[in-house]
Amino acid sequence: MAAVERLLDLLDGALRAFAALCLVVLLGLVAAQVFLRYGIGSVPLFMEEVARYGMIWMALAATAVAVREASHISVEFVPAVLAAQAPALGRALKFLLELIALTVFFVLVWYGVDMMRFAAGQTSEGMRIPLSIPYAALPACFALAALFALLRLLTGSRHS
Repeated sequence: MAAVERLLDLLDGALRAFAALCLVVLLGLVAAQVFLRYGIGSVPLFMEEVARYGMIWMALAATAVAVREASHISVEFVPAVLAAQAPALGRALKFLLELIALTVFFVLVWYGVDMMRFAAGQTSEGMRIPLSIPYAALPACFALAALFALLRLLTGSRHS
């Protein structure tokens, strides 16, 4: 199990580095767009696209990291109150909520793959790349979120 945990830590670190890289690229592109728009009066179309796609990939990669840390959006008040009154019921509700989140992640992966297939025949306006590339963020990142949620569900731990 220690090898799996090390692998997950590497994956988590890679996701964090990727999200940070996307943020740095996004910051540079937006600053360049402002300079070019007000300094020269024209911005290349690809800059807008790369910034948009970088923001999408960054946000979804960060979502997977948040699921690993159990810091994603979840209902905390009701399970905490229930756990104080009836610990077994509190654990059962927490398990049910984690199971619902896992189900949502699997649904997002399913529909994300479907969206990629639909977009595969289309190209982006500025860079002329298949739109399936930016759409791949949805199934890729939510598959990782599902993996993290499933492992947390099976082990009952909250990684921090």
